[in-house]
Amino acid sequence: MMWMFRRALKVPLVAKSAAHNLLRPATAYGLPATDCYFLLYHRVYGDLALELDLRPDVFQRHIKWLADHRRVIAYDDALALLDIRQPQSSEGAASFQPSQISAQPAVVLTFDDGYLDFYTRVFPILVAYGLPAILFVTTGFVEDGIPYPMVSNPDTVVRPVTWDMLGEMHESGLVSIGAHTHTHPILTELSDDQVADELGRPIECFQRRLGFQPKHFAYPRARCSTTVRQQVSQYYSSAVVGGGRPATSICFDRYRIPRVPVRRSDGWRFFRAKMRGWLMEEEATYERLRRVAVWRKK
Repeated sequence: MMWMFRRALKVPLVAKSAAHNLLRPATAYGLPATDCYFLLYHRVYGDLALELDLRPDVFQRHIKWLADHRRVIAYDDALALLDIRQPQSSEGAASFQPSQISAQPAVVLTFDDGYLDFYTRVFPILVAYGLPAILFVTTGFVEDGIPYPMVSNPDTVVRPVTWDMLGEMHESGLVSIGAHTHTHPILTELSDDQVADELGRPIECFQRRLGFQPKHFAYPRARCSTTVRQQVSQYYSSAVVGGGRPATSICFDRYRIPRVPVRRSDGWRFFRAKMRGWLMEEEATYERLRRVAVWRKK
């Protein structure tokens, strides 16, 4: 029922965006060349009744379409593209030059949490198509077996990747590894000391287990504040949030990089609508509805 509601909600949003695009000058893709879609995936298995758990065949269809119609680039290359006015200091960005900017919109594949299916189902598809991605890992999920972040149902068993798997994928050169805290709390609800612990422990875990430190970060539940942003900037060189919009080089903020969640309710047509920029109001609409629901409960 929830998926039907969400799909019904997408229809007027797409219609409004499509009408708006018809009234402005046409471009090759309707997006500036320096815009970049950071797509947000979670689980690719399909056995949970959740919006953020896609079937593998659906995900592979996404990847095939993206490989054919978009320019899928590495996370560090996207930072260089969006921040071309700044010195390119990161190793990944050093090989990416502004002259390589194409009229074809850029896409970055991002994944959260660190589920086993990333290694068993996603990674083989990335290898087959030769496409890069970044995985933001909740280290307590991998290291200590804490309940997995997507659902708090103790009767549902969802396994994490292992450190060996993470090491193998990191060594492949296709998968960048980022941090997603240690226990996946909402950072805006913690004290400064607690936030510092959640930011520092992943760095310690990766250094001890695999011999490298993650450079990039994802805010749990996409919740961020000015104070939390400042703390994150002391540990990591960038951070992603949510919002449902493409990132743009205009007023680019490395610590509030927007992402576009890919949902089960998108289906095929709405996924392609998202890739044309026709569902950029979706996340804001959901947030307004959540606020109304909270207000009614009071």
